[in-house]
Amino acid sequence: MIKINLLPREVGKKAAGIAAAKGAGFSLSPMLVFGAMLLILYCAGGLLFYRAYSAGAQAARELQEAENRKNKRQKELDRLKQEIRESAAMREDIEAKYEVARALSPENRIFWSEKLNMLALARLELAVYITKLTLSETVEEVETPESVKKREEHRNKKLPGPEPTAIKRPIINQALTIEAIAYGRDAQEKLNNVVAFQNALKNLKWRRENGTIVRFLDGMSPDFKQLRQKVDRVAGVEVMRFGFIVNAEPQTDRPVGTASAPYASTQGGSGQ
Repeated sequence: MIKINLLPREVGKKAAGIAAAKGAGFSLSPMLVFGAMLLILYCAGGLLFYRAYSAGAQAARELQEAENRKNKRQKELDRLKQEIRESAAMREDIEAKYEVARALSPENRIFWSEKLNMLALARLELAVYITKLTLSETVEEVETPESVKKREEHRNKKLPGPEPTAIKRPIINQALTIEAIAYGRDAQEKLNNVVAFQNALKNLKWRRENGTIVRFLDGMSPDFKQLRQKVDRVAGVEVMRFGFIVNAEPQTDRPVGTASAPYASTQGGSGQ
């Protein structure tokens, strides 16, 4: 069958162009769709990446802020620990000084002026004359039980920080050395005077101005340490030189709230 184009030439060209355009549009549409899909996927991927990056950045900022808060609190904690250590050291120093201060006013403090008055009274009516008095003193430092307990607890529990400083208190040890001479018609009478003088001291009582009765042996050891005796001559008279040591009890700090004996009560008195 033969087809004959009866349209004018121009019209035929337009119709052919329209048909060609339709054919070309139909062939490009899959690529456009594919490009559009790639564009959508790229945009979606970019959006997901931005969201992930933003979340990571926010988490990093929050982590840094938390780290800054932690460092700040650690510095504050270190400062407080240092203040606590300084306060503990200051407290230990004050406790040590307080122990020394208490030891300087012991419960069994000895008033030697009163003891000397008693010595003079004891030799009355006896042919005994004191030639020399010597008072010696030694101070020994002893760690307090509380300090020992605290340091042992620190070692056993392995507590942080340095071991507490040992707190020591002084213990005063005193001794009175008495040297004298005894007269007598013979050696036995001289020896009797020596024994009588020491017995008089051990039994001597003294009344203070406030009425309190005290003894020479108060705060003293009753066991006198005897020195060597020898016969000598004084102004042409035969005498017996003798001596003994009276040790005082260790003078320690008085318990809290306990008052020491007042000074005024020792300023005068009489023998009993």
